[in-house]
Amino acid sequence: MRVLRTRRGLIRAVTLLTVAATAAIMFALPTLYSTSAVVMLDQRKNNVADLSSVLSALPTDPSSVQNQIQVLSSRDLALKVIDKLKLENDPEFNPALHRGGLPDLNPLHYLRASSSVGDPAGQRDAVVNAFLNHLDVTLLGVSTSIQVSVSAEDPEKAARIANTLAKSYTDDQVAIKVQATRQAAAWLGDRMRQLADQVQQQEAAVQLYKAEHDLVESADGKSLVDEQLVAINTQAITAQSDLAEKKAAYERVAALTKTGNAADITPVVNSKMIGDLRSQEAELVRQEADLATRYGPNHPKMVAIRNQVRDLAAKVAREVQGIAGSLESDLEVARAHVGSIEASLARVERQAREDHMARVRLKALEANLASTRTTYESFITRLRAVQDQDDIQIPEARVISTAPIPAAPSSPHRALFVGASIPGGLLLGILFALLLERFGAPVRQEVPAAPQPLRRPAPKPERPVAPPAAVPAFADATPPPAPVTPPLRPAQAFAQAQPPVLPPVLAELAASPDLRLADWVLDNPGSPYGQGLTVLLGALMAMRTSQALVVSLTSLATDAGQSVAALALARVASRAGLRTLLIDGDLGRLAPGAASGGLAAVVNGAPLNGTVLKDRHSNVYCLAAPAGVWPQATGVLNSLRQSCDLVLINAPVPGAADAWPPLAALSDVVLLLAAANAPQGVVDKILRSLVAMRAPLRGLVIMR
Repeated sequence: MRVLRTRRGLIRAVTLLTVAATAAIMFALPTLYSTSAVVMLDQRKNNVADLSSVLSALPTDPSSVQNQIQVLSSRDLALKVIDKLKLENDPEFNPALHRGGLPDLNPLHYLRASSSVGDPAGQRDAVVNAFLNHLDVTLLGVSTSIQVSVSAEDPEKAARIANTLAKSYTDDQVAIKVQATRQAAAWLGDRMRQLADQVQQQEAAVQLYKAEHDLVESADGKSLVDEQLVAINTQAITAQSDLAEKKAAYERVAALTKTGNAADITPVVNSKMIGDLRSQEAELVRQEADLATRYGPNHPKMVAIRNQVRDLAAKVAREVQGIAGSLESDLEVARAHVGSIEASLARVERQAREDHMARVRLKALEANLASTRTTYESFITRLRAVQDQDDIQIPEARVISTAPIPAAPSSPHRALFVGASIPGGLLLGILFALLLERFGAPVRQEVPAAPQPLRRPAPKPERPVAPPAAVPAFADATPPPAPVTPPLRPAQAFAQAQPPVLPPVLAELAASPDLRLADWVLDNPGSPYGQGLTVLLGALMAMRTSQALVVSLTSLATDAGQSVAALALARVASRAGLRTLLIDGDLGRLAPGAASGGLAAVVNGAPLNGTVLKDRHSNVYCLAAPAGVWPQATGVLNSLRQSCDLVLINAPVPGAADAWPPLAALSDVVLLLAAANAPQGVVDKILRSLVAMRAPLRGLVIMR
């Protein structure tokens, strides 16, 4: 709130400038009308012909829909619409034809327009860019509908462009299908002619191979050699079976003949002649038996009958011998037949083997021919399927909503932007004020340059404030949150009595023993505490000569905000670019546990780089100093005057230490920090002691 009050003029100016600039831009922008056409991806097919034989159906998955959005917003489709509507002659889309007005505030468009002057290709590219800037293609929800929005200065022109773009998109889909069909038909025709020649050549090769190898086939396509081989095999089996039967019969006859049982031979038994002879023999035996009862064995009739029986037996024997000879002759004939068949079979088998070897190559030729013929027939089928389909092609997207002529402008929203510029300007002004407060020069406060009469105010009850635990400034602990410093009132007097020497009041600071205040002032340099330190640093630098300035800070009481003020002043000086060294001679609070004994070690010859401690928030270096080291520190202080710009000594209370006589001699400036409600007697005592030690007391710092 203090910053807002202090820099309200800047905030007001930035706000007015922002509103004025916004209003000027809004009223300079051209009025645009927007309209939209809706295109839906349709997966319905034409049932008259299967068009998927050339191109597959357009998928409607999210990635495919996004691809169609890219097609709708492509430069090629934009060029088709530009050529149809002759937008190259429209100043709204051709920056080279623009005369007067402010159609576009984008500086890139003017650079493109200037770079395309005299270059037809660049000018055409600029027209396409302007067209795409007026185009917006979006997907409607989770559907397959795509919205094509176009903005233009003329409402009729916007509707005409949107509808032409949608129509060009659907026409482009049909053109792609027609082109794909024609390309497929041409390729199929060329390939079909190649396959026809290949089939003819392969058929000629098959017939020539058959003629060269005497490969003859029957009407049903079977090999004649194979059929002949089958027939001869059948004859051979039959002949061998007949030979086996005749051989068995002959061997049986021979065996029975050797044993005298030739009459038991089956052909003999089955012979009709032998049967008749045996019947006659049986009749003669019956007659002999009949005559034997009436005549003696030597009777002529008995002798005649016996002779007849012997003649019949001889005839039977001769007949049996004839039958056996016939069987032997049949056996030899059967053997000869089998041998002839086997010879024919061997010859046919040799011919079949040669035929089979030749047919292996023939089968390969015929298989190649069959494959080529199948491919040829499939190409013929495909060619007939894709021919004459140019007139029945339908697009896979259709316009479901044409773009209407808009009745009201769509942009710019002048009242909205001008109204929004008011809070935007306020925020921008506050931001500038905070940046100036942080990085710029603070608003300076007037500080009296000469002693003023001091008056002691009536004592007021103070609210006890419990100070938080002190945090070492040069430790590695995490910095605590910044405390809030109360605003300071103008300086007031101490008392009515006049001290021997009354130095001027250089600044007013908050009397807080919390070291976190020294951290907080770095982030809030524009605070009253930070401004007071800045004024105090300016007064000290006015006292500086060519060498470094050695300043000792002391107070009326032990650590009534003195250590915090010393550390904060050192940090403000370091931020101002001064090489600053802070010597802590007040009980070592700012640099506890300093390495190697601090200033005493440097006096004894220790290196300064290994003794000082660096501040964790600034470029300030700190050095601890015990009370009895000051008489021997003259040489060290003289060397520090050559390497530093400001040496701050956080000195002890003058009346409570013996270090002040040599410290007063080493200091260029002594500052006394006194509380606003300090007792007059204490102030007089400290001032007299400093005067007695010839300390260069140059000013007071009021601690509230």
